[in-house]
Amino acid sequence: MRTENNLPFEVYGNMDLIQDKKPICITFGNFDGVHLGHKYLIDSAVKPRNDEGKSIAKPYPLVIVTFEPHSSDYFTPHNPKQLLTNKDDKIALLLSYGASAVVVQKFNLEFASLSADDFCNQWLKANFNVHSVLLGHDFCYGKNRQGNFEHMKNYADKHGWDVSQISVFKDSITNHNPVSSSLIRQEISSGNMEKAEGLLGHAYSLGGIVVHGDHKGRALGFPTANLKLDCNYVLPKYGVYACYVELEDKILMPAVMNCGIRPSVGEGLKLQIEAHILDFNQDISLVACFTATG
Repeated sequence: MRTENNLPFEVYGNMDLIQDKKPICITFGNFDGVHLGHKYLIDSAVKPRNDEGKSIAKPYPLVIVTFEPHSSDYFTPHNPKQLLTNKDDKIALLLSYGASAVVVQKFNLEFASLSADDFCNQWLKANFNVHSVLLGHDFCYGKNRQGNFEHMKNYADKHGWDVSQISVFKDSITNHNPVSSSLIRQEISSGNMEKAEGLLGHAYSLGGIVVHGDHKGRALGFPTANLKLDCNYVLPKYGVYACYVELEDKILMPAVMNCGIRPSVGEGLKLQIEAHILDFNQDISLVACFTATG
């Protein structure tokens, strides 16, 4: 949960780490989907091991910096990125995987204009008591992506920080090719939900609120909950899916979800995401549909 503060960003989790300038390990990224590759990076910080593979004590708590909106949306606002997680779910997953705090930095003109040097000096050093920096294998920062591992290492050496870079994570599901948010988006768009969820390491969900439809399903004895999405999700290939519907009280109900385009009076074709909850006939207002198999 966010706590009000005088910091130039939102903080979730243990705010005292930031506000009291306690020493931390810090890492950065969009973390869309919080997939197996992201978990591998987090585990490297919260469950470190020595060269023999034995666990060693973690000296400093992990703070994860992520961006809102997705950094690519700033540069291509006419073509917003389709997302694997909404903001709230992303934060919850990052904290559940071991982050002590999640910082949500607004990605705007001011932030995007920082040079690599200014990112390190005016933003990173000014806002955090950094003990160590953990970078993903492909993370760059600063205007025109000037900053990389070598740049951070040179800066960190002058300030006594430890810097390490995590190698790319590969998995047998991808024939040992890199696991990435882009790959998972492709699998979902193709309807390969089991493979996508294997790469995510958790269920893929579509969150939103229930809106009234035309009630044709109810008239036929097959009532559906029509979902208005709460962000620009990657949608499964149009079709019918087995899923679970999460109600407001966190109860999961087995359901069948239809994702597709249908005619709408006065609007032409309209995206329709609707779920029929099995053996259930109550009014609901807020749901998250967890897709299972195509």
